[in-house]
Amino acid sequence: MDIYESFNLYSHPEKFYLEPTDLGGGAASKHYLEIDRHTNVMRIIDSRKQRVPIADTDIKFIYGILGTIKLVSGHALIVITKASFIGQVNNHNIWNIVDTEVIPYKKTTLHLSEKQIRYNRLFSDMLTNFLAAGGFYYSHTLDISRTFQWLQENAVPLFKTRSMMDRASERFVWNGYLMSQIRQVPGAERYTLPVIHGFIGQNRVNVNGKEIKLTIISRRSIYRAGVRFYKRGVDAEGHAANFVETEQIVELDGPDKSLTSFVQIRGSIPLLWAQRPNLRWQPMPTMKPTDDQLAAFIKSFSWHKQHYGGKHIIVNLVNQKGREKKVGGELERIARQANLEFVRYHQFDFHKECHAMQWHKIDLLREQLSQEISHFGYFYLSPNGADSNRFQRGFFRTNCMDCLDRTNVVQSMLARESLTEQLRMLGVLYPEQKVQDIPLLENLFKHLWADNGDECSRQYAGTGALKADFTRLGKRTYLGAMNDGVNAVSRYVRNNFGDGYRQDAIDLFLGNFQVDSSDLPSSLETSILSTDQNGLALIAALFAMSMTILCLLVADNATATIFWMIIFFVCMMFIFLNGEEFVNVPKLKLD
Repeated sequence: MDIYESFNLYSHPEKFYLEPTDLGGGAASKHYLEIDRHTNVMRIIDSRKQRVPIADTDIKFIYGILGTIKLVSGHALIVITKASFIGQVNNHNIWNIVDTEVIPYKKTTLHLSEKQIRYNRLFSDMLTNFLAAGGFYYSHTLDISRTFQWLQENAVPLFKTRSMMDRASERFVWNGYLMSQIRQVPGAERYTLPVIHGFIGQNRVNVNGKEIKLTIISRRSIYRAGVRFYKRGVDAEGHAANFVETEQIVELDGPDKSLTSFVQIRGSIPLLWAQRPNLRWQPMPTMKPTDDQLAAFIKSFSWHKQHYGGKHIIVNLVNQKGREKKVGGELERIARQANLEFVRYHQFDFHKECHAMQWHKIDLLREQLSQEISHFGYFYLSPNGADSNRFQRGFFRTNCMDCLDRTNVVQSMLARESLTEQLRMLGVLYPEQKVQDIPLLENLFKHLWADNGDECSRQYAGTGALKADFTRLGKRTYLGAMNDGVNAVSRYVRNNFGDGYRQDAIDLFLGNFQVDSSDLPSSLETSILSTDQNGLALIAALFAMSMTILCLLVADNATATIFWMIIFFVCMMFIFLNGEEFVNVPKLKLD
C-alpha cells in the first residue's frame, strides 16, 4: 500500500486538516485527516460528505508528516516542509528531508508557568536542532528500511498489502514513536511515512559502454542510539551502539536491467563496556568484573543470526596495545570462548600495520579476507526470474573503537572488492579488469564512500570522518592529516561540552524519554555553574589566565606573572582531576 506524497496542511484555531494533494489528473481527495488541537483526537473524514473548512485557516504545503510528540504545552505536529530528490533505486523515488517544522497544537503558552515555558522551549529546540542536523530519508513506494535481499526472501503477496509503516523494519525507522498515535487511526495508513536515519548517496557512470548506477544506503539503528562516548558496547538485549547497516547497490541500465547489492554492518564492540568523557583526550574504557560478557556476546550474535543468517566475520581493527587492548583483547577472548559456529574472529591492528602513512598495507587485510569476500558473494536480482537470483551467504561486521574512521576505510575496501566481482558478473568489467582500473568509476566510488563515512561520523561523533583523504583519494596526504587534527580537536570539544545535549535530543525524538508536564526533570535546570566548587574553579581559572596575560603584556613583574600562572595551573589541575563533573552530560536518561 503506497502512501500520499504531499499534503495541504490547514491550520485552524481548533483543528489541523491534512488533505492529500498528489492524486494526479486534477482528482480531488476522497478523504482527509482531521486532528483536534484541544482533545488530540484524530479521525479520517470523507471529503464527499464534509469538505475541509477553509475559513480562518492558514494553508501550508508539506511533503509529509513525521508524527506527533507530547511537549510541556501539549502535543505538537512535526511536518516535512522541504525535501530534495536523491534519485531512483529500482524505479522508486528516494527523498532527503531538508527542513521540518514543529507546530504546537496550542497556539499560546499563557497556560504555562515560567518554568514550564522554559522547559517547553528547551524540548522544542532539541527536536528542531536534531532534525536540522540532517541525514533523514524516505520513499513512498520502496521500503528503504530493509535490504533488497530481505525483500526478495520475505516479501510475500500479503506483506505488500500492508502499509509502508507496518512493513518497515522497526530497528531502522526513526519516527516509529512519533507515528504511534496516527497509526492507531482507522484508515490513516496512507498518511504514515517511515523515515530512516543514516546516508543515501547515488551516482551514475558509463563503464565500457554500459551505464550503471551506484547507490549506498546506510541505515542507523534506533536501538542503543546515541553519541560517541555516551553509547558504547551492547545493551542487555544485545543491541550494539552505533550500529549501521550499509548496502551498496548496483543497477545496470538497458534491456537486461539487473540489480546487485552487497551488505556490511558496523557496530560498537559487542561487549558490556563504557567510556565516559572526562576532559581527557581519550578516556579510558571501563568494564565491570561482574558483567557477563559471554552472555552479552552470544545474545548480540544470536540477534545477528536472526536478522541476517549466514556466516559472520568480526573484523576487529583496534590496537593490540595501550588503552584499546583492554576491550579488544577481551573481545578476542570472549569470541574464542563462545566458539559460535557461524562466527569467525579476525584481528587486524590497523594503526600498527599502517603507521607512518604506510596505508598500502591495507592490502594485507584484503588478502587475508579475499576468499571469504568471494565465498560470501552478493545478492543478485536477475531479470530472468527468481530461479536465477543469487544470495549473499555471509556478512562482515567491522569495528574499531568508534566504528568510524578505521571502519570506513576497511568497509570501502571490502565494498570495492565485491563491486569488482559484481561488475564482472554483469559483464560491465572485463574478466581481467578491476574497479581501480577505471579512473572515472574509481573516483566516483571513492567519493561516494567518503561521503558515507563523513555522514556516519557526523551523526555519532559530531564531525566528518578522520582518514577521509584515504577513502576519498586513495592515499594519505599531509593536508588530510592536518584536517584530521582540526576534526579531532572539534570532536574533543563537542564530545565533552555538547554531546549530553545531543544525547538528550535523540532520546526525546525516539521516545526513550517522554515529557510529563507534571514531573519535569530538575536536572535540566542545573548548569555547570550550579555547583559551587566547579563554578569557582572555572571562574578562578579564567581570572588567573587573564591576570597572567595582563602581567605579560603590561606589568614588568616576573613574580606576579609566576604567581598567577601557578594559580591558573592549580585550577586547571583541579578541573582535569574532576573532569567528569565539568563535561556536558545527558540529563534526561542514562543507562
